[in-house]
Amino acid sequence: MKATLEVELKPFQTPNFVSAAGLPGKREDGIQETQSYPLSDLDPHTLAKMCDQYRSEVFKKAGKVPPPEVGPACPKCGC
Repeated sequence: MKATLEVELKPFQTPNFVSAAGLPGKREDGIQETQSYPLSDLDPHTLAKMCDQYRSEVFKKAGKVPPPEVGPACPKCGC
């Protein structure tokens, strides 16, 4: 016997900030903590690249191949 259950999933949490890559060193040596920046400070190309990297990592961790991306049929209205 088999059963299929549907479960409503919560979406991934969207961050409000991005963190700058930390500088090598120790706090006691005077190295500051990692700085963060609001998403609104990033340009669209950087945001898109970070989203693409995140999507790629999610599928990699799940051991899945992403489905082919299909754009809208009409570039003017998206239908």
